This record gives sequence, C-alpha cells and structure tokens, in this order.
Amino acid sequence: MRIGPLEGVFLTTLKKLSEFTGNYGIGIILLTVLIRVIILPLTIKQEKSMKKMRDIQPEVDKLREKYKDNPQEMQIKMQEIYKKNQVNPMAGCLPLFVQMCIFITLFRVLNDANSIPNDATFLWFNLKQPDALVKLPFTGMFSAINIFPLLNTVVTFFQQKMMSTGTQDSNPQMKTMLYTLPLVILVMTYNMPSGVSLYWFTSSLLAVIQQFFIMKGRN
Repeated sequence: MRIGPLEGVFLTTLKKLSEFTGNYGIGIILLTVLIRVIILPLTIKQEKSMKKMRDIQPEVDKLREKYKDNPQEMQIKMQEIYKKNQVNPMAGCLPLFVQMCIFITLFRVLNDANSIPNDATFLWFNLKQPDALVKLPFTGMFSAINIFPLLNTVVTFFQQKMMSTGTQDSNPQMKTMLYTLPLVILVMTYNMPSGVSLYWFTSSLLAVIQQFFIMKGRN
C-alpha cells in the first residue's frame, strides 16, 4: 500500500513519539492526545452550536406540538427557525467527520507493511493485529473476544449521549446517531489492528473527559 502525504505525517510523528517513549502503543496514545489538542477549536465550535440548539429548544417544542399532524410543514418551520438563529443542526457532526478521517488515515498507516514493526506490542497485544484476549471455538468475524472494540462501543455511546443532552428532541439526527454510531463502531473496528482501536478508545475517552468539564462549565 502506498503511503500518501497525510499518512506520512502521521507515520513520522508516530515514530518520533515511539522513539521517545520506547513503545509504539504509548506513541499512539501521545499522538491521540496531540490530535485532540489540534481539533480542540472544532470541539469548541461544536459546543457553541449545541448551545444555540438548547436555546431554541422551547420554540422547536412548540412547533412540534403545533404541526404534529403536518410533518412537512413542521420541517419547513423548523428550518426557518434554524436560519433565523443561524443554527446548523448538523454542525455537531463536524468533529466526528474529522475523527473518521483521522481514523481512516491511521488505519492505512498501521496496515502498511513498512510502517511499524510487525512485532510492535502494547500490554498483551500486537498493535498490527486484533487484540484477541480470548479465542473462541469457532471461525468468523467474532471468533475472539476483542476488548478494545467493546470498550470503544461503550465509550462512544456515553460520548454521544453527553454531546446530545438537551438536543435530542430538536435534532432527530443526533438521537439516531446515539444508538446507531456505537454499533457501527463495533462492527467497523472489531477485527481492525489493535493500534487503531487503541487510538479510538483513547480519543473517545479524552472526549468524554473533555465533555464532562464542558458540561460542568455550563452549570
């Protein structure tokens, strides 16, 4: 697989961090922290958008009640409110989109034969293989119990729930993502290199901690 410019930046940074720490797993964790710092402005912008959604929630609730028998008219009126208050209901998805791009980039890096050593490990697992803690007596996608994908599913759910608090009624897309995204993450990451799962888990955990302090600041 050919490594492109963005993948090259990730790989170079990862190698530098791993040389400094002496372990590629720790290098991935530090790279994740660095990425979270870089995308912090997007997170702040997301929080501002979510605040606007909370502010107009009473108006949205009135519309939903008034036009509950006319969904098409309700959508038109809601779009008018969004436009009037300069609110984009999908703005909360931007950081997630960026995260997915980073996820794919790191996946390509770790799947490259010449990126990191094939015997690079962290804790009990090889970073270029699924982190199979327990082998199961059958074949297929779920032929082993992979801990990080399961942890990612749980953490992603709590992350989405914290982000969508107070906006689910006015933003059905967020409500849908609350339940579907964790399952998508589980299926997508279950047999991916554990280095990618380690990145996703660390990033999601940092996002939950960050969101906790944001919500504490609201109060």
